[in-house]
Amino acid sequence: MIKYLFRILTFTLSIVFVFSLSIYSQTLTVSTSTHFSGSGNCAQCHISDGNAFTTQSGDDVSPTTLWRSTMMANASRDPLWQAKVSAEVAANPALQAVIEDKCATCHMPMGRTESVVTGAEGYTFDEGLADPLSMDGVSCTLCHQIQNSNLGTEASFTGGYDITNVHSIFGPYTNPTTMPMFNMTGYTPVYSEHVHKSELCATCHTLYTPFVDDMGQVAGYFPEQTPYLEWENSGYPDESVECQTCHMPVTEESMLISTRPPSLTTKRSPTWGHEFVGGNVFMGTLIKNNLDVIGATAAVQHFDSTMNKSKRMLQQQAVNLSATAWIDDDTLVTQVLVENLAGHKFPTGFPSRRAWLHVVIQDNNENIVFESGKPDDNGEVAGIDDGYEPHYDEINQPDQVQIYQAIMKDVNGDVTYTLLRGAEYAKDNRIPPKGFTSVSENYQDIAICGNALNDNNFNFNDDGQEGSGSDYVTYKMAIDNTVTDYDISVTMYYQTLAPHFVADLNAYDTDKVTRFSGFYQAMDKAPVEIAGISKSVENYANTGIQDNNSEPDGWQLFNNYPNPFNAGTVIQYTIPQNTFVTLDIYDVTGRKVTTLVSEILTAGTYTTDWKGLDRTGNSVSSGIYTAVLTTNGQQEIIRMLLLK
Repeated sequence: MIKYLFRILTFTLSIVFVFSLSIYSQTLTVSTSTHFSGSGNCAQCHISDGNAFTTQSGDDVSPTTLWRSTMMANASRDPLWQAKVSAEVAANPALQAVIEDKCATCHMPMGRTESVVTGAEGYTFDEGLADPLSMDGVSCTLCHQIQNSNLGTEASFTGGYDITNVHSIFGPYTNPTTMPMFNMTGYTPVYSEHVHKSELCATCHTLYTPFVDDMGQVAGYFPEQTPYLEWENSGYPDESVECQTCHMPVTEESMLISTRPPSLTTKRSPTWGHEFVGGNVFMGTLIKNNLDVIGATAAVQHFDSTMNKSKRMLQQQAVNLSATAWIDDDTLVTQVLVENLAGHKFPTGFPSRRAWLHVVIQDNNENIVFESGKPDDNGEVAGIDDGYEPHYDEINQPDQVQIYQAIMKDVNGDVTYTLLRGAEYAKDNRIPPKGFTSVSENYQDIAICGNALNDNNFNFNDDGQEGSGSDYVTYKMAIDNTVTDYDISVTMYYQTLAPHFVADLNAYDTDKVTRFSGFYQAMDKAPVEIAGISKSVENYANTGIQDNNSEPDGWQLFNNYPNPFNAGTVIQYTIPQNTFVTLDIYDVTGRKVTTLVSEILTAGTYTTDWKGLDRTGNSVSSGIYTAVLTTNGQQEIIRMLLLK
């Protein structure tokens, strides 16, 4: 009788829950199949109620709230993905079944897996669009049921995850309370360490696609996106920095992780935020702007929160930008250092993305005398070459632009944006992660391609060793001796969809392409500004003042190493003369955390360790910190990422 009353209460609460969700967005699905259950069923217990999944400051950190506005939740609804699938089918109609089934494996995973496991040979696009579980995207009972059987192997890549009919839900907590979940859903929670591992994410984020020749015949397989292999060939695995470390940030507070049963008192710590944000601000905003038409299950406020987090990741955890400028005879030399902070290449993933440097030099009358990389109103970059812009080590003309991107070419060596024509990369100068070398098992699939191969300043340190995870770009401009000083600004931009990629997509006359094109045309196409710095240089030849800082190694604060770091990091700096020096650490709010140096030092190069402690000796939390070196009235700044 008690069990019967419990089920009635559960059913009633479910109705209230679904009604409350429908107030502000379309309802999360509560559909079920033999192997899967919709996110709406999970959300009945794993939701913030002011107690469970709620921080002391009142923040909602429940999985459903954070997940529902991500690209993972909207993987099947993503209008760009739908348009690209339809375009690939239009270009290769004989391979429609292969294309739709393979793309559905990771974008409509629950419906496709259920279909194949129960005997179907494949899965079609139309089947997925009609299936509520497929439209639930990359959802709870998909990821948490992936077995730790073949992870990290080639068999697990390209959607080769293993789902069984055991109905175990793998989670991060030991000794889970099992009966409430089993009674509610039929699934049993089980602890497994593999939910913390990058190999879990690699099942879909290591993707090989077939490519065809001019006759439409499959001629081989192409590494469309390989962030896991890039991470594996870096220094991050040795530092225990996994995909989840950055993309599922922890909340250290102890809290309840379920609203049921009411008698539950066991609190857990930490909790992992199901934020899953990367750099895709553009598509998240596009979906938000068309919620009703696209059918997203998140409200505007959810998307705003996720997009703000995406911007913060781009601006705080993507790159570190620094520059040194000096005058050498009649030439203004500006050396820009771009350091990759991510655990994979930047930009990463799908080959529609790019980042570039916008460098502007002004004279003392604020006239622009040099500009490279200016974006226009349509998101294009002024002055770039047809086809693609090559990689540069040195830039001395305004129409030369340093663009970090991957450009595909077909079997004939021609540039292509059609995935099934991409046989290899014509250019891949995306900045590798720290520790990335050419002597790895899978290097042929993650190789640097194009002019960057011959650039000794690309992924090489000053000692000529691979693995710096950075790029030095030198800009040179002839100076005018009537000018007393120059102001230099350097900005890095990021863009999800390069206009060339969109133009190629629009060449295909399909309903899904037309639909996406309408959404795209209404969007603000300005790229995201992810980093910016400025420098001033005096023309001493004009003023008659002796130049005491003509060498680039004057006042300089070098990038810390390692970065990101866990137990500690080393900060190195150079001062050219005896002076009073301070080295302070600030958090992202601008609050001073500690002072590492505050004394008079003689000229030379110094190193200082920071162990991630504040001024009282207590450990600080994970996040972005700024080191500020103040010497002789001027400042140098670097950003550091602490991960625990």
